[in-house]
Amino acid sequence: MKLSKIILYITIVISVVVMGLFFFGGGSEQALTDAADADMFYVPNYTSLILNWAVILFAVAILAAILLGVWGFVQAPKQSAKSLLGIALLGGVILVAYIFSDATPIRLSDGKMFTDAFRLRLADVCIISSGILLVLTIVSIALGWVMKLSK
Repeated sequence: MKLSKIILYITIVISVVVMGLFFFGGGSEQALTDAADADMFYVPNYTSLILNWAVILFAVAILAAILLGVWGFVQAPKQSAKSLLGIALLGGVILVAYIFSDATPIRLSDGKMFTDAFRLRLADVCIISSGILLVLTIVSIALGWVMKLSK
């Protein structure tokens, strides 16, 4: 069996276990604020575990994309020029999203202010870059459709 299949199966098993713990691992009711009439909500016990697993998977995916891109460039530099253009364009999208991002503190539902500038800006970059990529995807589909009709 190939190493990639083994890694895939291990990742699937870990993901299923983590999801099982999250959904069936219990939780507790917690108040939204310290007030006596505060709304209660359900907090699963393994929320941090699933979030950490998602971050690990995301980091591994980014690292793999970078390393495999570099490896492909080393193996066939002329054919990899388009890949470098794609990576540069993605970097440009992220740079534009960063320029338009904002770190203004926000008021949470419990009345407290969230002031972590890094996380606020990161969330904005993710939201803005997703919007830019969505628009670019729709434009490329439309242009492809128009070009197909014009042939």
